[in-house]
Amino acid sequence: MRAYIVTTFVGSFALDESKKIVGFKPFPNNPKMAAEKLKYSEIETIDEEKNLMKELWRKDFKEFVFSYRKQGAKHVEANNDYEKFLKENLRKFSIDRKVFKDQAEFNQFFTKVNLELTKVKLKRAVERDNLIIQANGAIEELDKSVNIMAERLREWYGLHFPEMDRNIRDHTKYAAIIEKFGSREGIEDEELKKIAVDSMGIELEDEDVQIVRQFADKILSDYKLRDDVAKYLDKILKKIAPNTREIAGPMLAAKLIAKSGGLDKLARSPSSTVQLLGAEKALFRFLHGKGKSPKFGIIFNHPLLQDAPFDKKGRLARVLAAKISIAAKIDYYSHDDRSAGLKKDLQEKVKEILNSKK
Repeated sequence: MRAYIVTTFVGSFALDESKKIVGFKPFPNNPKMAAEKLKYSEIETIDEEKNLMKELWRKDFKEFVFSYRKQGAKHVEANNDYEKFLKENLRKFSIDRKVFKDQAEFNQFFTKVNLELTKVKLKRAVERDNLIIQANGAIEELDKSVNIMAERLREWYGLHFPEMDRNIRDHTKYAAIIEKFGSREGIEDEELKKIAVDSMGIELEDEDVQIVRQFADKILSDYKLRDDVAKYLDKILKKIAPNTREIAGPMLAAKLIAKSGGLDKLARSPSSTVQLLGAEKALFRFLHGKGKSPKFGIIFNHPLLQDAPFDKKGRLARVLAAKISIAAKIDYYSHDDRSAGLKKDLQEKVKEILNSKK
């Protein structure tokens, strides 16, 4: 028989082919220890997983499937349905097995583990610029998870007050209203109060409102965590790569350093490489006779290119990439802060391009 091994921040689970949980080894009720185990589970088979396999072997389970390759994993099925099923129902399974007493305790532990995971990533960084890479990765992961949860909240609360979804587009504001007021009848916003009177949504009981508010609170806490990590990232960029930060902007600078594999690699890259970082797939297709040659990669997110006329974007991308390349070299080799002069020179060249008739 076959069993699917899935490790989460709660512990390691085993599911049979009918998606029934046939084994569970919980992690210690300590966020720091849970984060360490979860991190190591990405690269090797941890004790909880080994113990699960030993127990299940005696129950005639002879094949164990993991969702990603790591030391000790013979069978791998990436992004399998069993992993998705478990993670979608993790909250319920954890409470059923008395790991947590309620939703609030689950949310609190989850947040603490995420914080510890960020710390673990940072502690393992060898070079100082790896702090930038890890923090950038944490922000990207938080953005993905928060957006998914925000969409879930809209679908969930939309059963009760569907009209609010069209009126409040900002995820943070949407979650804040739910967390503060709960049911639509309690909302104090004048415009929403008028809409709520004739809402087509279903009525919610007290326990329904309570759990939705807890979920909204979790989303708000993750948004705050994301902002805290972004502030931290900006702070270390000022210390490690002030010139690159000033020319590219904090988030783009972090993405370029991460995409390059480090500040040293970015500093050694020619401006043409900097210009196309993030467009490797498009470049590969072009080199094989498919599609057009890309003009830029992730530097397209820079405000200069976002706001520029279409026929000027290519020239501006070359100038911007050249200036970022120089800034990275200064940051890595001399550590001088020449950001004011670099930015002034960039602005002059941009103005010249925008005013030209070509």
